[in-house]
Amino acid sequence: MEYMDDLPIQTLKGILEAVAEVLGGIDAPDFLNSHQLGDVLAPTMPYIGHFLAQSGISQGLTMIAAAIAFRVTRKILTFGMW
Repeated sequence: MEYMDDLPIQTLKGILEAVAEVLGGIDAPDFLNSHQLGDVLAPTMPYIGHFLAQSGISQGLTMIAAAIAFRVTRKILTFGMW
């Protein structure tokens, strides 16, 4: 019966390996080989930085980090009881 539990996983693994093999055989177009990712994204970096600064993502991540620190501190001080 253990084999039956692994059958869907083995099937999915086989399908994904076949897809990866097919995609791995496709060559990239020449126009993609002549450019690097940094060259393509360099003109947009100031706009991305401005958007992230205006969106308040840093404040949101600060709040999440503070909440996690509070929870961990609470668990440590109460020995996991609260």
